[in-house]
Order: sequence, then structure tokens, then C-alpha cells
Amino acid sequence: MPPLPSESEPRLVLASASPRRAAILAQLGARFVVRPADAEEPLLPDPVARVRAAALAKHAAAVRSAGPDRAVLAADTLVELDGEAIGKPRDPEDAVATLLRLSGREHLVRTAVAASAPGRGGEPDVFVETSAVRFRVLTRADARGYLRDARTLDRAGAYDIATMGDRVVESLSGSFTNVMGLPAERVGPWLTAHGLLAAPPGGAARG
Repeated sequence: MPPLPSESEPRLVLASASPRRAAILAQLGARFVVRPADAEEPLLPDPVARVRAAALAKHAAAVRSAGPDRAVLAADTLVELDGEAIGKPRDPEDAVATLLRLSGREHLVRTAVAASAPGRGGEPDVFVETSAVRFRVLTRADARGYLRDARTLDRAGAYDIATMGDRVVESLSGSFTNVMGLPAERVGPWLTAHGLLAAPPGGAARG
């Protein structure tokens, strides 16, 4: 059985290795420990069902190691174009092709969050937030230059709105932090409702 958290330990586990998600949680004022979850993500054809199932899989894996007496927050983000999920590029050429496919068009960014409060036995609340992003018209040289400078080969859609995003993004409808990977507008109230923002803003405790 996982050990119970001491009074000095954060009660919230972030089941993600994403530094962007950790930064958003820290800005909200949460104290948390980062423990990425190793889970197989179901590749469902429907993007909403897929991102929701992935967040739930990560959450379930994190609860097994953290125990029911900690709050657990897991999330998954995908880029959707024409009803198809676009993942991380396979290599630099695939990243260029991805950016050119998004060029001049609007796509959706969906983030699913699965979060459970302490004492709930790991039963999570789940929600999916959607933002619409329109890309600038890009040339191949634009795409190559952005990838060289922003280094976003490990990002879904091959871009990061918070890293030189103005070079590829023309407009955004919805939550900026949702496109980063964690919708602060939805997560903040959930944390407040479960007493997880009582501590003054600080960072993450690693463990």
C-alpha cells in the first residue's frame, strides 16, 4: 500500500512530465509533487473519446502508485484537424509537413483532465476543454525556421503556442493555457473547491 502523505508533503500529484503543465499549476498556487504516469493510451478514432481515455489511463496509473489519500491530476492534449488527431511528429521532415498541413487553417486543441480529490478512492472528475487555433500561412522556409528556433519536435502538432507561437499562430479562440496543455480556467476552480490552493503560490516538490 502506498504510504500516507505527511502533513508537510503536497497532497496533489501531477501525473505528467510536462514542464508547461507544472508551470500552470504553480502559477495557480498549487503545491504538488510531479510523478509522471506510465500508461498505455488507447488510440480511439474519435478525438474527444481518445483524449479523454488517455487522461483516464494516466490517472488510473498514477492513483495506483500514489494511493487514494492524495489528490491526482492527469491530462492529455491533442491537436485535431478535419476530425483527425495529429500527434507528435516522427522526425523533422514530418514536423515540417505537419506545420504546412496546419498552414492557413483553423484546427482544434483538446485537453482532457482527469482529477480526483483525497479520500475519493481515486474516482476522478473528467472534463475536456477545446480551443480553436488559426495558423498563419506558412512557407516551407517559415516552417523549417520555426522548428529550428523553437525546437518543438516533441509537441503535438509540431508547435508550442508559448514558444515563439506568434510566428505560426494567427489567432486563438478559447483558453491559451488549454493549448499549452492544462486549462487553468477549469483546473483552478476544481483545485479551489477541493482545498488544494490553500498554500501560498510556490512550485512543485519533486519526488
